[in-house]
Amino acid sequence: MTILQMRYFLTVCRLQNITHAAAELHLAQSTLSQAMQAIEEETGLNLFLRSGRTIRISQDGQKLAQKVTVLLREVDVFEENVREMASRHGKLSLAVPQQQASLLIPRLLNTFQNEHPEIQLDIIEPYGLEAARLVREEKADLAVVNYDGSTVPDLQYHRITSRAVKFVVWPEHPLAKRASISLKEAAQFSLVLLSEEFYVTRLLLRSFAAAHIEPDIAYFSPHLSTLYSLLRTHTAPSILFEPAVASLDGLVTVPFDKPLSLTSCIITKKSRQISKDQRLLIKFIRQQLLDDWTTPDS
Repeated sequence: MTILQMRYFLTVCRLQNITHAAAELHLAQSTLSQAMQAIEEETGLNLFLRSGRTIRISQDGQKLAQKVTVLLREVDVFEENVREMASRHGKLSLAVPQQQASLLIPRLLNTFQNEHPEIQLDIIEPYGLEAARLVREEKADLAVVNYDGSTVPDLQYHRITSRAVKFVVWPEHPLAKRASISLKEAAQFSLVLLSEEFYVTRLLLRSFAAAHIEPDIAYFSPHLSTLYSLLRTHTAPSILFEPAVASLDGLVTVPFDKPLSLTSCIITKKSRQISKDQRLLIKFIRQQLLDDWTTPDS
């Protein structure tokens, strides 16, 4: 007996009239009668006591109806669970740290959402390292980060392009007109950096340590806006991922003679299958970053 036949059977039991049941089910009366006969033949039970168009449910029919009712309730629960699972594929949690947020979030909320209104985006703005942790713990479906080359075994890194990390100052600073500088020259000044939860700062501290240089870090901030304010008030220079300041007026970026760079990538969890919606989002983000950074620094 199929699930559809079970639903037909319960409708006939409830209405006790083939004509009325057929009308409610939008079936031909002959089709429904044949379906009921097929159930009786399959089960070997006499389910109905017929008197013209009116039928009464036999004792066996009543017992079967009770069992079918219980079974169909379980089927309904199962189908609802499947629908909920399917609906979650239309919701994506995306972690976008600050250095990517100003570029990507307006385009995600405008262009991507207009092109794919069926996909609901839940966007959060953690630090770079925190973004990777959220994906690892499956609290975010994917993250966009500029990472320092280190990897976590259970994460998949979809690399896009690399860009330079540069010394950032104001036009009147003594090093502003230099074609390039060394880490040692940068360390002669008190610096303001992003906090150590950012990949760029982790890269810098590792690079200073490898060169046996102890920089004077005047302040670590978790907010790019704070660093922008300190730079514009000529308080202290900084070292940042170049695209993080590319759109800001009044600041100068100077490359290092031994280039430092971060790699833009999208992070997903290795053990989780990438859904169709995720592939669409990954393709969109990749294209946005490549369009803005068509000539990677090295």
